[in-house]
Amino acid sequence: MNAAKKFEKEFVRNAGKRVRELKSTFKEIVQRLDGEAVHDFRRATRELQAIVDACSIRRPSRRVTKTIERLRQSRHALSEWRDTDVLLVELKKARRKARTKAERKSWAEIAERIVKQRRRALKKFCRKHKSLKVKAIGNKAKALVEERVRSEPMMDNLRRLLERSWNKWSGAIDDFVKKAAATELHEVRIKTKTLRYAIELSQKFYPDRELETASEWLKGIQDRVGAWHDELMLGRVALETFSETPRDPSAIKVIRDTKEKEIAMAESSRNYILSIRKMKDYQRLKRVLSASVYAMTNGRGPRDLENESITGPIQ
Repeated sequence: MNAAKKFEKEFVRNAGKRVRELKSTFKEIVQRLDGEAVHDFRRATRELQAIVDACSIRRPSRRVTKTIERLRQSRHALSEWRDTDVLLVELKKARRKARTKAERKSWAEIAERIVKQRRRALKKFCRKHKSLKVKAIGNKAKALVEERVRSEPMMDNLRRLLERSWNKWSGAIDDFVKKAAATELHEVRIKTKTLRYAIELSQKFYPDRELETASEWLKGIQDRVGAWHDELMLGRVALETFSETPRDPSAIKVIRDTKEKEIAMAESSRNYILSIRKMKDYQRLKRVLSASVYAMTNGRGPRDLENESITGPIQ
């Protein structure tokens, strides 16, 4: 078996594995209402979406767009459930730090509100889970992969996916530099995640230790900004909990302490992102990713690439 055929077979096999994970984790959610399965399912949708993105990067089509949109819908259908689970973990940490009975009572009221939100999210999912048609989505994604693999150079598609993911991530950083606001910071996190999944997909076929380390660094950025976003959501719920009643001193303290912590985390994330291009980890990621993209280039002479930039194809 030549290298091209072997790669095609491995690519289809990997897609099949992701589809099986998609179906099995969703089954766990439906049958057991398993919170951990929610996390695994959402990860499976992102991994499968990266594969579909790679297959469609040359020839986007309505079929591809619909498949990606259905994967997003399936993931978003579980967002509120996942968010409330995360908030309950953060709330538990905060409650342990409460110093007075009044503060603990305020946190208990917030917890009650989050539990109600979680219950509503579960009921909504149980009513509508069949309409998501997850099994059909998985089958369509696999069929699309099998079709595109036979007609397109997937190695070059992976290269294009890495380049596009880098450009979108870099663009999100630029947007945040221009406007350091909550929406732009959250978008940096989303694009960081997208780039990381693209790198992890390429790693399955062309493993590189340096690129793996760089991917772990991206995960650190994602977690840093994600922790800020979790605290932001907790602060919103705290404010909503006491929005319709006069606030006693303990409620004011809980809201104030939560917001103060969120602001500190936002400032830390902001300073980190604003200085990111000066970091050695960023420079190493750019260098290693550029070398990987160069190695995966198909159909162009090396001299043409060298004439574009001395630092490689990733800018």
